[in-house]
Amino acid sequence: MAQTFGKFLINEVLPPEHRVTATASKKDFSKRMAVLAKEDPKRYADIVTRLKRVGDELSTQEGLSVGLDDITPQYGMRNKALSPYLARFKAARSDAQRRQIAEAAQENMGKLVMKHPGSLTQQVRSGARGKPIQLMGIVSGPVAASDPTGQTTPWIIQRSYSEGLTPADYWVAGNEAILNTIKSSTSVSEPGDLSKILINNMNDLIVTEDDCGTTNGVLMETTNPDVVDRYLARDVGAFRRNMLITPLLQPKLARTAKKVLVRSPMTCEAGDGVCQKCQGLDEKGNVHEVGTNVGVRAAQAISGPLTQFALDAKHGTRTTKGERKKIGGLVGFRQIIESPRQFINKATLASVPGKVAKIETAPQGGHFVFVDKEKHYIGPHLDVVVKKDQVLEAGDILSEGIPKPDEVVKYKGLGAGRLYMVNTLKDLYRNQGRDLDQRHFELLARGELDYAQIREDPSNTFLKGDIISYNQLRSAVGSDTKEVPLSEALGQTLGKDYFHFSTGLRVTPEVVRFLRKEGVKTVLIAPRAPKVDFVMKAATRAPLLNPDWMARLAHRNLKATLLQAAHYGDKSDVRGVHPVPAYVMGVDFGKGEEGRY
Repeated sequence: MAQTFGKFLINEVLPPEHRVTATASKKDFSKRMAVLAKEDPKRYADIVTRLKRVGDELSTQEGLSVGLDDITPQYGMRNKALSPYLARFKAARSDAQRRQIAEAAQENMGKLVMKHPGSLTQQVRSGARGKPIQLMGIVSGPVAASDPTGQTTPWIIQRSYSEGLTPADYWVAGNEAILNTIKSSTSVSEPGDLSKILINNMNDLIVTEDDCGTTNGVLMETTNPDVVDRYLARDVGAFRRNMLITPLLQPKLARTAKKVLVRSPMTCEAGDGVCQKCQGLDEKGNVHEVGTNVGVRAAQAISGPLTQFALDAKHGTRTTKGERKKIGGLVGFRQIIESPRQFINKATLASVPGKVAKIETAPQGGHFVFVDKEKHYIGPHLDVVVKKDQVLEAGDILSEGIPKPDEVVKYKGLGAGRLYMVNTLKDLYRNQGRDLDQRHFELLARGELDYAQIREDPSNTFLKGDIISYNQLRSAVGSDTKEVPLSEALGQTLGKDYFHFSTGLRVTPEVVRFLRKEGVKTVLIAPRAPKVDFVMKAATRAPLLNPDWMARLAHRNLKATLLQAAHYGDKSDVRGVHPVPAYVMGVDFGKGEEGRY
């Protein structure tokens, strides 16, 4: 079989089952190496060392040079591609239209530039160095640029940096250049701050026991690489519950079912921390030892790429109407974990259940959508996605855009909010070229989204307005439950976790439909459970809800924490799962009173 010289050199080192047969990028090769590392760590160490030696020899003897031919624009191809957009731009009547045309032109040019010949393009295409939008600015033109507010400037830059910009183009691109300089200077400080915030949200997520005994988990596609190194949460054909999904088992599982329920740290029912079965294996294919702080490890893995996200924000305008539905970079990450009041491209959610009574054009632009008698406003930059007479539940999406996480939690419950955070962050990182293990995000969602506010408590254990942890809520429900047919559970309060539907959630028609589809026939309800509103606090505020006052001191607002602790007589567990009280008191950290960790 014919192969390139580079592929021949690599395959000489790789074992037969891992040899490269098709075109492979840096990302593809990294995944291949990750699988090898899990299968045989010792063999992986030897192979990686040999591969590095091959790379060192090639870079020394051959190298890669960039000449004028690599940056010479292909004028005919570039001008032909820009011509229809320039005509539309000239005919446009508003800046909003011009922005959309410039963004569409940039998107098209970004695809076209990957066909440019030369060493630079080869580096970008392989993933070795550089990004398509950087290459585009050099050989064809940046096309679109951002203004000081971050919006696309209503202008099309028709020349490349290698040709030299016109005075008008230089003026337009100058604003973005200044912003990029500022971003470069501040690119380390914000990720560093976020790293501390993430750790403070997750540092009590320690492996505390072997198996919490849950039969719950998260549904995942069997072809998803992230199902590997997890345990099945329920039987699937011939595959039994608590069977480990290995790289060899995954293809067989995929032939049996499209989706499987797998154990997850997000749905772990351990009283403190997480259990080994729900956490699964580590990156080396080993079981996490009891006492391992998987929360801090996940926080470090998540925060690692954030500096690069800040730097990537320099490299031009991200385009297309579809971007209204997506988020990216450091700003997008912060939006999801903070859910700020000013939320960019926020989707409008139905605040009440009911039927879409009417859709009206708003005098200020945009639309009004009436769900029964409740009026919802949708801004002019987002399209309505529902139709008249459509039946909705609270929290259903009415418009394009990005659902605000705290609203998802408010209307759909804690479990749905956690799942939304996991999926959104997973996509955000993947779009930035970083495909992290999904369990990192599951631990973050578990650590940050963990609270409910009491509306009413029949047992008078809690006061109205109290904010309690999810574990406290589950303990309050306890065994005061009864099993009913799924059809009779509508409007009742769940007394147990089912998939991503959390204890304390009111059963809606959507919940019934989902559970019925998954084969659930009966559910546990809790008639006397506390009535709660699930809440999401910003990642900067969530650690301050920890009932352990010493643990809160590890975060911020130290004076307020000390005053509150003294006022309410708060206590601290120096041998709990949070490491800070143990550090402060100098006790034997890692030896719980029950010998758990």
